[in-house]
Amino acid sequence: MFVVHIVVPLLLVSVLLYIFVCWRPSTVDRDMFPKEKQSKQQKHVLFVTAHPDDECMFFAPTLASLSRRRDITVSLLCLSKGDFDGHGDVRKRELIKAGVRFGLTPDSVIIVDDPHLPDDPKQSWNVALVAKTVEAVAATGDVDAIFTFDHRGISGHQNHIAAYMGVKHMALTSQKFKFRPLNVYALESVGFVRKYCSILDTIFGLGFFWASRDSQLFVADLQAYSMGVQAMIMHESQLVWFRKLYLAFSRYMFINTYSKIN
Repeated sequence: MFVVHIVVPLLLVSVLLYIFVCWRPSTVDRDMFPKEKQSKQQKHVLFVTAHPDDECMFFAPTLASLSRRRDITVSLLCLSKGDFDGHGDVRKRELIKAGVRFGLTPDSVIIVDDPHLPDDPKQSWNVALVAKTVEAVAATGDVDAIFTFDHRGISGHQNHIAAYMGVKHMALTSQKFKFRPLNVYALESVGFVRKYCSILDTIFGLGFFWASRDSQLFVADLQAYSMGVQAMIMHESQLVWFRKLYLAFSRYMFINTYSKIN
């Protein structure tokens, strides 16, 4: 009875909401830039990730959405070349190909190769070093908004969490951005069930969005989802069977919700 009267209607409502948002994306369109930069015609958005393929597995709906806007330039900063298995050089090439699939130019995909920022799930990166690295890219590129992980790092990966900590530290303490404000957004981590319920998480994503006026929501339509899958295919060295399942069932391939952290 619980399934019939509660679960099924909830799932149906979520599917209908997903279809509605894809049909009318303007309903979740919320300005993401500092008020001081409203007059700037071409905005610059920077994504800060930890490893090659993070951009596809976690940020695909946002990347697909923003890369299609003519008033926004998108760049990607990856803080490591993903050398955990010794395939770092291969993964660098794959990341550039994936970026191109999202409509980015090869020059806008920046990959850090620093031995102090290794691809290692058990090693926490130095927050000050991450902050300095992000600050250099953001200042040089006149960045207006940054998207990165939150304090739980989606999967709990220490490198993801360090990326968040470094970006937050930079945004709150950098003297370079004291008079050049930018907004920083952290991708919401969700529990296991929500993480793998695909478009059925739409109802919860919208609830999160409506609960905070500083939040951001991006929902991938079929074209954007296809773009994310095609980009992930470029990461051939990482495309093992369970990642193929991830592409089909993860809500992060369809829905991104963000909190503003500065």
